[in-house]
Amino acid sequence: MTDADPSMRVNSGISGLDEMLRGGFFEGTANVVSGKSGTGKTIFGTQFLVEGAKKGEKVMCIITSEESKSIVKEMKTSFNWNLEEYVNQGLLTFVDITDPSLRLQKSVEIAPSELIKSFKKLVESKIEDIQPTRIFIDSIEALFLAIESNYKLRTLIDDVFSVFRKHNVTSVITVGSMFGLDEMVEYGADSVIKLDRIITGNNLQRSIYIMKMRGSGTINEVRVLNISDNGISVLAQSPYLE
Repeated sequence: MTDADPSMRVNSGISGLDEMLRGGFFEGTANVVSGKSGTGKTIFGTQFLVEGAKKGEKVMCIITSEESKSIVKEMKTSFNWNLEEYVNQGLLTFVDITDPSLRLQKSVEIAPSELIKSFKKLVESKIEDIQPTRIFIDSIEALFLAIESNYKLRTLIDDVFSVFRKHNVTSVITVGSMFGLDEMVEYGADSVIKLDRIITGNNLQRSIYIMKMRGSGTINEVRVLNISDNGISVLAQSPYLE
């Protein structure tokens, strides 16, 4: 694969988001989606992959905390997205904790940094074999929580992100809000999208904003993130009630 063309944009598949990004993600970049549990991160990443698969692109989903059958069932029940069909067509490849390389995280005998090196090798070999255009990792904190040194953590995060950039894969990586790890992951990303839940009076709204995007202007507004039977979309309105 060739180096990324910074002028090329990749459609997110999320209505209203590409407008905020001024045209979509840059091709070959590492894009972090950060937020608390229940804010829509997994739906976001899956919708990003579905958009690629619909166009006939090869895409890959890496799940670090559960088996892929869980997300397949959830997305079919919630949004009628038939991920199994994309797998059968050879468009979608899953890597989950049943993979021997990822199951290393269950062993106390493996040093955390060695686990991440194994993960990086696994991802790189899968990319070279499958040659996907899009990758979704849900969620990356499972790999990094045991790293105690912030310097080592930054280095390992950069190492993982560099694999995607090197192979010109556009990636969406989710991270939860815990122990300050999200800030370290966000620092190394090409773009950061923040998801949240906002309570105004008796109303609960999900929200979205673009915290950063290297090489591009963005719409600097907090907007409503809506979840419906069709997935998620960004509404051109503020979650804060007037």
